[in-house]
Amino acid sequence: MLGIDMRYRVIYEPAGKALEYSPLALNVYRGCEHACGYCYSPNVLHMDREDFVHPQLRKGLLRKVKADAIDMERNRDTRNVLLSFTCDPYQQFDTIHHITRDALATLFEHGVHATVLTKGGRRSERDFDLLAAHTDLATYATTLVFMDDTIRERYEPRAAPMEERFAALKKAHDSGVPTWASLEPVYYPQQTFALVRKTHEYVDLYKVGRLNYEPEAALIDWHGFGHDIVALLESLGKAYYIKNDLRAAMVIDNETHRIPGKR
Repeated sequence: MLGIDMRYRVIYEPAGKALEYSPLALNVYRGCEHACGYCYSPNVLHMDREDFVHPQLRKGLLRKVKADAIDMERNRDTRNVLLSFTCDPYQQFDTIHHITRDALATLFEHGVHATVLTKGGRRSERDFDLLAAHTDLATYATTLVFMDDTIRERYEPRAAPMEERFAALKKAHDSGVPTWASLEPVYYPQQTFALVRKTHEYVDLYKVGRLNYEPEAALIDWHGFGHDIVALLESLGKAYYIKNDLRAAMVIDNETHRIPGKR
């Protein structure tokens, strides 16, 4: 791909910590109704949180996705595109507009690899026929932070209940669609361990990242948690990726026999 201008219109290369999750991304809406308390997106988009939870359509998005997909196909750009970092592709707003399905169909039509990362639960299942028809290009991922729905409602008030997310992951997996789970941010290590034990039979890969910027983060032994989650994942034979901030916390006095990262 040397010598090719890789800049696209709405598909972009994320920066910083997001780049650990995907080399490319596409945000199908501006804003998100889920109102997650730990969400960084309003700051990234320079939006007031009250405005952010009232999503908006992005003008001309599908036309630009089409043009980008054609360019990616022409450029032989095989990098994965994640939907989405700054919004949920299967928030309630999408049940009205169906932009996510149209965007995915366009990407698959041009051979573009795509991952949906969602807390939408049952809402996301309506597009499983599309994912299952393109298992060579599609991946389904879900964010799992809390095992306890009572606590989940406090931090993710409008996202899908946990049982819906578990069911959607299993349904995607049973349909032959590769799956992964984002265990980030970690608020309660014991709940994170429980989430892995609950889902390991139908999650192919786990991506783990620590809690940052919140007072609760100082209460967790990140070194111990990091090594314990790796031990659990390895005992279950699961593939995993430990994000850089957590991996750094697993290092003591620069002496590491092995710093877990990818497996």
